[in-house]
Amino acid sequence: MFPRPSSRSARGATLLLVVLLVTVLLGLVAGVMAYASSERTRAVSYSRAGQRQSCAESGLQLARGYFGRNYAQWNTYLAAPSVYDPVASSTNTAPAMPRDPTAATGRNAIKAANPALFADLDGDGKDDVYIYIRDNEDEFKPLDNDWARDNDQQVVVGALCISETLIPRRGDTNQQDPTGLAVEGILQYNGGGQAYTAQNAGGTGSGNLNR
Repeated sequence: MFPRPSSRSARGATLLLVVLLVTVLLGLVAGVMAYASSERTRAVSYSRAGQRQSCAESGLQLARGYFGRNYAQWNTYLAAPSVYDPVASSTNTAPAMPRDPTAATGRNAIKAANPALFADLDGDGKDDVYIYIRDNEDEFKPLDNDWARDNDQQVVVGALCISETLIPRRGDTNQQDPTGLAVEGILQYNGGGQAYTAQNAGGTGSGNLNR
């Protein structure tokens, strides 16, 4: 004859099985919730990425209008990159800091020189876009490029989205995505009192927004 298992052993085995099943179910629920949260964050990020693109594109239109109306001041603007182009680029490899338009101290310093370079697009009282100007390569070889002077009635104008609301959030931390977006275009003066634009371009960057 074989010994019959006790009812206590049977109950213990059943309880262990139930615990394992509950653990598996909890793991599945946690996984589903994490996936849903990730998908929601990703959807919000995609949505706000479009907003950031619109932010920069709208800023470019403002840049065209502002710098087009002020053609007579182009050389003055080009000679002051710390105000009108404090964004690292091939034409300004070492922008004057702390005039970084993405930082509050930088914005205040630039605003002290020309507040018209900032615009609030969504009416929340905060700056959303910074517009800037820089020279194109308009010197003939063997002359070196003179970024502080316009020679061909053409400049590059751009807009940098610096909004705290019109930007996506990072999927891993849900914090604001620090990556910046700049959109640029060629602005040409036709000599008849009006300006026109062509050759739009966009670029992304991070940190000091290298392009």
